[in-house]
Amino acid sequence: MKINTHVLVLLLIILPVSIYPYVQKHIIITPRDESYAIDQENKIIVWNFNIDTFQKSNNDFLKVNFEENFVWSVYIENLSYTTSYDVIYNEMIFKLYITELPVIIITATDTIKDDPKIPSQFTYANQDSIKIGVSGIELRGNISLKFPKKSYDLEFWEDPEKETSTDMQFGNLRKDDDWILDGLYNEPLRIRSYVANKLWLSIHQPHYLNQEKEAKSGIDLMFVEVFLNNEYIGVHALMEQVDRKLLQLKKYKKSKVRGELFKASSYKGAPKYKMAPKYKNIFPHWAGYEIEYPFENYKAQWKYIYRFTKFVVKSKDPIFKKKIVEKFDLDNAIDYFLFINLVRATDNLGKNFYVARYDKKTPYFNIPWDLDGVLGTIQDGKRIPTTDDILSNGLFDRLLKTNPNNYRKKLKERWFLLRKQQFSDKSLFKNIQDHYDYFYKQKIYEREQIVWPSKISLQNHLRYIKKWLADRLQYLDDYFNKF
Repeated sequence: MKINTHVLVLLLIILPVSIYPYVQKHIIITPRDESYAIDQENKIIVWNFNIDTFQKSNNDFLKVNFEENFVWSVYIENLSYTTSYDVIYNEMIFKLYITELPVIIITATDTIKDDPKIPSQFTYANQDSIKIGVSGIELRGNISLKFPKKSYDLEFWEDPEKETSTDMQFGNLRKDDDWILDGLYNEPLRIRSYVANKLWLSIHQPHYLNQEKEAKSGIDLMFVEVFLNNEYIGVHALMEQVDRKLLQLKKYKKSKVRGELFKASSYKGAPKYKMAPKYKNIFPHWAGYEIEYPFENYKAQWKYIYRFTKFVVKSKDPIFKKKIVEKFDLDNAIDYFLFINLVRATDNLGKNFYVARYDKKTPYFNIPWDLDGVLGTIQDGKRIPTTDDILSNGLFDRLLKTNPNNYRKKLKERWFLLRKQQFSDKSLFKNIQDHYDYFYKQKIYEREQIVWPSKISLQNHLRYIKKWLADRLQYLDDYFNKF
């Protein structure tokens, strides 16, 4: 029997539809304005979106309506944080990135300067969490002011006219009105300060935690992606500030000094424990310190930190050995010394740390700060390959020399205990590799390179930090093993 060829062609066209019937669903969504932003100059769209909202299905078709007629369509099975998508608008191709990181959008009508803060519109989007407010914004930093990618100080205002502050909370970070957006420009891999700050929090807790359950031993932080005035300015670290509330220090009460907090800002003086000059309470600065708390009625309170510093600098060895355990928390001294030397934070023993006291009759302790020049680099981002030295200052020198309460033995024991835990090779190298892999696979490095290109490859930077850390750990193991 002959088969009509026209009928055969018709059957071939119809049969696939008959054998594999399906109904394609078209899902249309219009994202909230706060969840994404469009950089017209760099042709980038970054959208904070939970792709798990939809079940993977090759039958479901998603159509997304962005602003200004940016329309994007994709099969839901192809939604991914690890892929960039082409969105065509006016015959131009924009790169769309779906991100898990919170997206922050800041709009300021005036030029942002070092001082004073100017008002700006602020939005934060992390899946279902949307925060909208007015923030006073200014540039922050010293060396970082010269970087093309800036860092910012934020203060949230309930009333921008009166600059009345109001608290905001982001993720699991604390609720507060003062925040920092660290541009991380001097960190080639954008992960050093994040890794270092998280590491400190993992090894140390305040000695008074039983009295103050919410007290922290240092700042916490989170990665975010930031748009400023419709320009994508890359990944930043949204950071807490060190203040009385973070540490839960006792409040100044009835003209009595209880909790204290001082910021070390100069190697030329007291923070290095090389001198203890006379003070005047009319000034908020003394011998390399800035007073953070208490500063009441335009009056500082230097008496107790002066007495402590003078004790460290001038007391005889037997007196120092006997009394230092009452005046400074030795567990904090041990952890801080080990931590600073592990990451080789060269700028954090005369500057870039805080000295605090919970209450008048409790010991002082240290809080690290500005942990960007670490793990083989310094503050401006330059590589310093030195791994065979010990960082110290006058206080730690005297602790090592006089050995109060078996300080050297405890230092050694603590080092080798941490080497089995948070300081282990497995933990440290995995932490660095995991953050690198996340940034690389999620194309965060890709979009960061679009706006802040670098001549040195990411792989080169990764090899350097791993080699540096391996050499540093070997040196410190040998050093403490000789105690």
